[in-house]
Amino acid sequence: MLSETEIQNQLIPKIKSLIEPLELIDIKKQQKIKNEFILDLVVKTKYKKKEKKLIIEIKSLGEPRHIERAIAQVKFYSKKIPNSYPIVASYYISEKSRQICKELEVGYIDLFGNIFIELPYILIDKESKKTKNVEKKKQKYLFSPVSTRIIRTLLLNPEGKWTIKSLSQQSESSLGYTHRVVEKLLDEQYILRDNNYKIKLKESSGLLDKWRDSYSFQKNKIYPFYTFDKNKESIFKNLAEVTKSNNLEYALTLHSGAYFIAPYVRFTDIHFYIRSDLNIWTEKLDLRPVESGANIYLIEPYDKGVFQGLQRIDEKLIVSNIQLYLDLYNYPKRGREQADFLREKKINF
Repeated sequence: MLSETEIQNQLIPKIKSLIEPLELIDIKKQQKIKNEFILDLVVKTKYKKKEKKLIIEIKSLGEPRHIERAIAQVKFYSKKIPNSYPIVASYYISEKSRQICKELEVGYIDLFGNIFIELPYILIDKESKKTKNVEKKKQKYLFSPVSTRIIRTLLLNPEGKWTIKSLSQQSESSLGYTHRVVEKLLDEQYILRDNNYKIKLKESSGLLDKWRDSYSFQKNKIYPFYTFDKNKESIFKNLAEVTKSNNLEYALTLHSGAYFIAPYVRFTDIHFYIRSDLNIWTEKLDLRPVESGANIYLIEPYDKGVFQGLQRIDEKLIVSNIQLYLDLYNYPKRGREQADFLREKKINF
């Protein structure tokens, strides 16, 4: 992580090219104004005889938690300085931070080349080609298997309050890893700490959306089989009996799971996660492996977290509504319709 001084020193040589077609007249750093405060950078610009001072506040971190503080500061400074425009700067301004800046009418600039300046006479809105790779890397960490156990724990109890220890225990993650994920979620403002320093969700809907957009059901190992039993109720009954008598664990998902929670779409195929040896299931359920024409699918999950928050309905085990929504959303056979219906009726955020 670069310091604010290092960011400033790297930013100054790039300012001229970044703000084009604004003309650069002058740059001053650490300028004291009326003995009240010190500005990180003041950039005098000109465009067709119109001049404007860009007041830049630099932060070492570009996530929302840090950028919002910079926004408050630079807007205060800008009100004190005639003919000025407030801008926040960092090594990298995150996607969510850029949205916040635009909503609060503040510009931004980072060392990657992302820049937004909106003046009455000109709009500069550039996104670096490197931005998508940076965001993918961030999402890969935030939505890694162990991280999603922590996120799933929060989303399954959206009104809950947690300590690092209780969240770690509930999600079966180490204290150190839980702490790192919590800090990242705080940076992105998906969670907050209350007056008692307890962790609670701030933006459950946005967090679920972000996870949904990065989630892939195909991360699981999916095994297609054929059963001669065409009666779904008979299959479900047999599944429950086999589970009890052999001490096996499973969880229905996709349309066969939604059928018991918030039915909306007709279905023929049955999908369920398994936690024990695949061969035991195929033997006990008398399944035939096939390359095409499958009607029952056994799934070895990408992470044991998919079994968090299991629901029991009429002796049937179904994944949590959060997991069900994620699995359904991009499923090609009317999965999104079923996912949206489930979210509206059962998840409610």
